[in-house]
Amino acid sequence: MPSKREMMMTKRPNILLLFTDQQRKDSLGCYGNDIAVTPNIDDLANQGAKFEHFFTQAPICGPSRVSLLTGRYCSSHGIGANGPVVPEELLTIQKRLKPYGYKTANFGKLHFLPHSFRDHREHHPSYGFDEYVISDEPGCYDDPYTEWVKQKAPEQLDAVRTALPSQARRFGRPEYSDRKRDPETPFSFEGDESLTHSSFVTELTRDFIERQEQSHDPFFCIAGYYAPHAPVNPPKRFLDLYKTEDMPLPKVGKSEAIMAKLKDFSDDEWREIRRYYMALVSHVDDCVGGVVQSLKDTGQYDNTIIVFVSDHGEYLGDHGRVQKGMPGEDVITNVPFIIHYPKGIKPQAYTQLVESVDWVPTMLELAGIPLSQDIQGESLAPLMSGRVDTHKSLILTEQFEPYGLRQVSIRDEKFRYYSDSEGKELLFDLEVDPDELESVAQDPSYSEILSMMRFKMLQKIQQVAYPNVEKIFAY
Repeated sequence: MPSKREMMMTKRPNILLLFTDQQRKDSLGCYGNDIAVTPNIDDLANQGAKFEHFFTQAPICGPSRVSLLTGRYCSSHGIGANGPVVPEELLTIQKRLKPYGYKTANFGKLHFLPHSFRDHREHHPSYGFDEYVISDEPGCYDDPYTEWVKQKAPEQLDAVRTALPSQARRFGRPEYSDRKRDPETPFSFEGDESLTHSSFVTELTRDFIERQEQSHDPFFCIAGYYAPHAPVNPPKRFLDLYKTEDMPLPKVGKSEAIMAKLKDFSDDEWREIRRYYMALVSHVDDCVGGVVQSLKDTGQYDNTIIVFVSDHGEYLGDHGRVQKGMPGEDVITNVPFIIHYPKGIKPQAYTQLVESVDWVPTMLELAGIPLSQDIQGESLAPLMSGRVDTHKSLILTEQFEPYGLRQVSIRDEKFRYYSDSEGKELLFDLEVDPDELESVAQDPSYSEILSMMRFKMLQKIQQVAYPNVEKIFAY
């Protein structure tokens, strides 16, 4: 019988996806935040491949996640907004890994079904996962998370509850709490730290990892963290890590409109809001440390590709806004992306432009699995191995409502261009205005660049929006 070490050396690598929600790249120490207390994620970055310019395919949750897990652009797979049901037949990475012996799992957020109108206690489609416990929201519904809390500490169920999202109230769903879930109204988590939604995801993920210790088969597991998405409710222990006066203020352009509900916020209030957000990031980091420790304790660390990424960022007052959305400025679409795999990747920071569709082909190539032509992304393995030193020259971000507004943003190394189906255009000179605070689309001196970016957008859309159908006969 082969030893554990021999088993680890002969089987394909495990893949662990640590998938957060609404996390800014600048919330982490490894991306230059000097006050961030994120030692565990920083360690993954310092020992792995850290990508400075990784961009999501959508500035909102659902479409971004579908693109990451399929390797296809939004206009190709058809999901461009939150709310549609993701078709079960969509070819996601877990389905591509199954024929090669992978056991697959998802714990926590997936966001393949709409949240607001459905009963979260009802059966959730498997979407190709062998094991899955789906909880897309932290405490506002009766779902597997609140059931988990009931089993552990029923007397604390009310303490973990949060208010409904505004979209769910019109469906007459029960409201369990008045604790608001907006980024601008943070609060401390009132239950035990071990009962947060992030702790729920961590416990399930660690249990899964520990059960794979003696397995001959590799695994693919998603730890679907909802945090630091609002409600911004960190346990107090993590609030104590930060001082309000150390927090930076939002950046708003002179011509940018401030959301009505945000107009009266003082500088001190914004600093406090950001303190709570950073505390929630540190809570996630602490949970990541626990998951990584389980890999080490079970001898699976060296043979596991650990990926840390978020689906999009959070405005946190920048551009006069909170939450996320178009035009998809860097603060929203340029998110943290780390690949840690000491066995196959040397520690290095990369500045090339990378898109989320590139993740699936990268994982498949690292696992020794052939790439099929329907995958639209490009593997990063040649870049990380030193075989090439270039990757992409342009990235695409999309958002579209069924029968409604369609929005597209493209970005190269110097400019971001945005347009929508109603004729609005924006152009940002990233060398002059890296925070994208003032559009130069109406500046005559940029007319040639504006035309060039329009052409690049049309060309990119033509390249990615039309799925290929195999030709069997001449006609």
